Amino acid sequence: MIKHSLKENLISLSIDQVDFSYRIPIKKIGNVINWRIGKKGTNGIVIDHVSSWTLQLFTKKTTDDKYIKQFMKIVQEYCPNSSINWEQTLLAVIIQNQYNWLITNNNTAEKKINEDDIISSLKKKYKLD
Repeated sequence: MIKHSLKENLISLSIDQVDFSYRIPIKKIGNVINWRIGKKGTNGIVIDHVSSWTLQLFTKKTTDDKYIKQFMKIVQEYCPNSSINWEQTLLAVIIQNQYNWLITNNNTAEKKINEDDIISSLKKKYKLD
């Protein structure tokens, strides 16, 4: 469970038994970005109107969906008028985590897959274009 509290315009977040603790300014918790998946200098995949904090918190290590949903409720509590597209945000988390997994496995694979093929397979798998 994500524990959260508000103090001096900062939302403190933590998850029990997990190395996870953040302080987010209340005015920034509803920030929206266009998230780019892929290496710099490549076409990659861009997903619009996603929660910047959800992606920062939950794409470095794959996490349980329940934590993402709890975080979503916290954001909606403190920033109910945000223009975050939660469907797109959840999709971005899934694709980013899948991309990270593919890159990690590719680094140790005997036969390497190039970046364009990885992006192409993700676009096909998640029906993006």
